[in-house]
Amino acid sequence: MTDPVPPLVGSPLILGEVLLDRFPDRTVLGGAPFNVAWHLKGLGAEPIFLSRIGQDAAGEQVLAAMRRQGLSSILLQRDPLYPTGTVRVNLDAEGIPAYEILANQAYDYIHLDAEQLSALKPSLLYRGSLAARTEAAHQRIQAFMQKLNRPVFLDLNLRDPWWNPDRVREMLRSCTWLKLNQEELAQVAQLEGIPAQDLPTRAQALREKLNLSKVFLTLGAAGAMLLSSTQIHRSEAVPVPEMVDTVGAGDAFSAVVILGLLQGWPEVSLLERAVQFAAALCGIPGGTPQDPEFYALFRSKWGC
Repeated sequence: MTDPVPPLVGSPLILGEVLLDRFPDRTVLGGAPFNVAWHLKGLGAEPIFLSRIGQDAAGEQVLAAMRRQGLSSILLQRDPLYPTGTVRVNLDAEGIPAYEILANQAYDYIHLDAEQLSALKPSLLYRGSLAARTEAAHQRIQAFMQKLNRPVFLDLNLRDPWWNPDRVREMLRSCTWLKLNQEELAQVAQLEGIPAQDLPTRAQALREKLNLSKVFLTLGAAGAMLLSSTQIHRSEAVPVPEMVDTVGAGDAFSAVVILGLLQGWPEVSLLERAVQFAAALCGIPGGTPQDPEFYALFRSKWGC
């Protein structure tokens, strides 16, 4: 048996950074929240993307891409002082990325108005951890979430040196669902004083300590796990016929999990579909597919 996942009413509010990932041979749009919003739109949902870009050429590139994808830019802010976010990305021989994240980017200064956004009646709030990398941004987001009073999907992205243990512990205590990878589980478990154990036991101990509805644990080439109060589900990895890179695979996983929460998919289906979609993304460059046909196959299979 599996716990039913009741569907959520309203559009998901996606909060956080949009970036230009600059690879040695190309530049692509990225940033975990932007990627999640992009995928949700491609899969037929209507996400509300809240971010901030500079008044620069990179910002115009972001706007043009959002128009092509049909993503609303009504909550995309323009910053007169700070540039659109940029990350330098280098890939190793196996396509695993290493990120050089620049400081003082427009997304560090997102303006948040809970009263304005409450009127939009979002179903949930998705947020990562990178946009809260400064103390000022962290405090703004925490206060905003409390006023907004919506369930929170936290997608941890612990990139050294851009995270702080005390802030992460506060984030963990203000979310409903948590998604993290195997390395992040080890870091967070250590923060919370949870001893080293096998992965399911450690993840379940974390979920119980934080009183979370569900924990989603990605395992790279070993698939993923979903842990709830009554079940532990595991989905094996889906083979990638032609691996290009793993950039954005975790964001693809998160987007499908959110879609499943919105539509009330059973837990097993939600997990399997998230793993399938993340694997498919590894067969193309970057984290934001430009071809609508990439999504059409999944929309047809999933009835969305």
